[in-house]
Amino acid sequence: MEQRTWKRDSLALDVEIRMWRPAGEEILCCKTLDVSLGGAELLTHNVTFPKHRVLEIRFSELNGRGLKQSRILGKFIRKTNGGIAIQFRKANNDTLKILQALMVKDRINKKKIEKLKYGLAG
Repeated sequence: MEQRTWKRDSLALDVEIRMWRPAGEEILCCKTLDVSLGGAELLTHNVTFPKHRVLEIRFSELNGRGLKQSRILGKFIRKTNGGIAIQFRKANNDTLKILQALMVKDRINKKKIEKLKYGLAG
């Protein structure tokens, strides 16, 4: 059984992957399939990178003050059935807090949907 440092949540976030090539910066728009504070699986179509390729992952969050864009550096770990696995390398505490808040908010919303689905009160 696989041991993980961080709990993985199925979470669909719109993200941009930015990578640097000799010809310049390339941007790929995709969605997360699941996220943890240590990394993410991203839904991509026939995209791969050299192992350990450094990438910048950007995601946006709508808060009371408008749209806030956050960035996390990561590295390509492997190709998966649905896309690619990224391990986060460097993220400041604010970015990790935002990511964690999005994960918690998503968990709460899923619980509410389950309650509505089965007609449970509360």
